[in-house]
Amino acid sequence: MKINNLKINGYGKLSDKEIKFDSKMNIIYGRNESGKSTLLSFMESIFYGASKNKNGKEISEYDRYMPWKTEDFSGKIAYELDSGESYEVFRDFKKKNPVIYNQQKQDISLNYSMDKNKGIDFIYDQIKVDEDTFKNTIVVNQNDVIMNKSVQSAMIQKISNIVTSGDENISYQKTLDKINKMQLENVGTDRTKEKPLNLVNTRIEELQNAKEKLEVYKGFIEENDNEVQKIQDKIDNEEIKLNLYRVLKESNEKSKIKNSEIDVVKNIRDEYFDKIEELDEKIDKEAKEKIRNEKKSSFFIILSFVILVVGAITYFVLKKNIMISIILTLLSFLMIVIDIVRKIKFNNSKKVRLKEIDELEKKIEQEIGILRNNIKSCQAEIDMKQGELKEAENEVNRLVMNNFEEKLDSDFIEAAFELEAEELERKIGNQNDKMNTLKIEKGAKQNQKELMQEELNAISKVQEELFRLEEEKKDLISLNHSYELAKEGLESAYENIRSSISPEFTTKLSNIASHVSNEKYQNINFTDTEGLIVEVEDGRFLPVERLSQGTIDQMYLGLRLASVETIIKETMPIILDEVFAFFDDNRLENILAFMNREYQDKQIIIFTCSYREVEILNRLNIDYNYIELES
Repeated sequence: MKINNLKINGYGKLSDKEIKFDSKMNIIYGRNESGKSTLLSFMESIFYGASKNKNGKEISEYDRYMPWKTEDFSGKIAYELDSGESYEVFRDFKKKNPVIYNQQKQDISLNYSMDKNKGIDFIYDQIKVDEDTFKNTIVVNQNDVIMNKSVQSAMIQKISNIVTSGDENISYQKTLDKINKMQLENVGTDRTKEKPLNLVNTRIEELQNAKEKLEVYKGFIEENDNEVQKIQDKIDNEEIKLNLYRVLKESNEKSKIKNSEIDVVKNIRDEYFDKIEELDEKIDKEAKEKIRNEKKSSFFIILSFVILVVGAITYFVLKKNIMISIILTLLSFLMIVIDIVRKIKFNNSKKVRLKEIDELEKKIEQEIGILRNNIKSCQAEIDMKQGELKEAENEVNRLVMNNFEEKLDSDFIEAAFELEAEELERKIGNQNDKMNTLKIEKGAKQNQKELMQEELNAISKVQEELFRLEEEKKDLISLNHSYELAKEGLESAYENIRSSISPEFTTKLSNIASHVSNEKYQNINFTDTEGLIVEVEDGRFLPVERLSQGTIDQMYLGLRLASVETIIKETMPIILDEVFAFFDDNRLENILAFMNREYQDKQIIIFTCSYREVEILNRLNIDYNYIELES
């Protein structure tokens, strides 16, 4: 695998940052607190996700690397495998699953297996490297190579483990001893006395003897149970009848309430009819005709005519003063005007009275219209309630048919429907009495059973314990068989590893040690008795813990490099995080020259806060890609 570039949208203190890597040597320089550890964590998390589990720490990786400057907690990596296939992976760390793209930028996320805890496990499917292996072999940090004397023995044990078991955390001998101890404690042998299998066998024999003595009580219990069941069947049958009576009683009560509601609405409707009759009587249908036929007298017209005639006689016949005739004529005209005014007022008065009658009739008709609408509403409510009543009766019939028809005789059901409310109440009381009598009889039978229950319980307890112990014995035998298989598998794996991984591993480790030590240590081997041993200048083989601290540090770095080549089939990058801080210049030059020469096909990524690596690479004329992180 070769990592081509990273795009960090937001991760810890890093945001909106893109880094391109060379296929060989890469130096990532940054002062303390510049983000080197954050960048390394991003490289691990983009493959395996940021864990929300604290794993004994004060804060989880997820919370620790929440972005400082942005809400966008995401990024992308582009890489290429030995097969030539290229991939890009985008991960939003707030979500469980990443998105994986192939060379054609197609989303192929669903092509990979799914882990219910970690999500899409694409990187394991591609290169068969899990997260622990990635962190324990491919990534080497300063804590992995800087060791004081108090932890040297633990480091030596890790080396021994990887040579004998293929895993630095697994010791073959300790594992075998642990299996033997667990087998002895959890199972036991024929020669032990107080171990699980021995105790189980002794107890089984005791229980089998007790079981034979208690078998005689089984018949009594079975007969009693049969009698109790017969009584219970009678109780169940009487309870069905009781439930039928209760259903019918409840139906009658609901019908009575519904009929009462219908009667109330009918009374309201009848009151509306009476009110309409009262309003009809208030309308005088002849009043308007009487008003229209009223006529005003013509007294003033007649009087004016008389005055006019007198005036004419006075003037033309009696030859009197003309002024009298004029006065009489004007008076005649005045009488006419008065009569006209009186007729106008009379006609206006008739119109007003006719209008008042019209308004009264209209108001009464409106009230009658409202009452008729109310009557319609009442009738609709009556029809609805009568329909509900009918539906309730049908529902009771359906309920009885579904719940009682198959359980009770049809004649009994028909007779129950004919019962009145008082009769139903009496039947319910009788059924309760019957059931109470049966329950008392059942209780008596159960009391008889309880008198024998102590013996019965003894039988049951013996049988239960005997069954449990037989199962426990099977489990112990199966567990013992599993231990034997585990030891056989461990022995087989041990021999396979010794014949395959161990020679290959020690050869590579010897080659690395030879170059980083200027060929001072050229032969490293492993024995069952002394563990990892090194050939010194005079030809002796000494345990590695007798060498200097600096040499042990080099050996452990060599162990890491050899582990990557031996355990992982894919050509993986070598990621070194501040591992050379305590190397002197000579050792640092040796290791850099060695990695440049021997690992031409590997990508090397070195995190450092020092310029020493850059200066030595420049002096050796080794090409490298320089990446600087700003503080």
